[in-house]
Amino acid sequence: MNEQAEINPSIPKKHKMPWVLSLLAGGLVSEGIGFVLIRKGFEHSSAFHAFFSSTAIAQLLKTIVTSPAILSGTAFEAVHFGFLLELLSLSDVSFIIPLTSLGYILTPIFANIFLHEAVPPLRWAGISLICAGVIVLMRKS
Repeated sequence: MNEQAEINPSIPKKHKMPWVLSLLAGGLVSEGIGFVLIRKGFEHSSAFHAFFSSTAIAQLLKTIVTSPAILSGTAFEAVHFGFLLELLSLSDVSFIIPLTSLGYILTPIFANIFLHEAVPPLRWAGISLICAGVIVLMRKS
């Protein structure tokens, strides 16, 4: 973080990184759960097959508002957004947003466990490259 642009001085500097990492973990878990629940809610929906018809749009809206999984997933995504807002109040956007890409690890793991989605090795290789980029960004220059 830019030393001259201290965004939220209310947290002592020695506690800031652990707090940021705790918020990040909470945000990433809520994001992953949210994605899985939303996908679970759409498993038996065919609402997107002809999206541009008024019938399909009505079916989509009905699916969204009547699916406990989609509504719960949306709530988890809202919680994720709350964590993100707090994170952005603590540090630079150029630091926080790349960190959130670590969700690319957690979400496929959740999808594999809870949705039984296969995650092929090539996809894991791509995810690993993203994570390597995050590590580079986190290192002090």
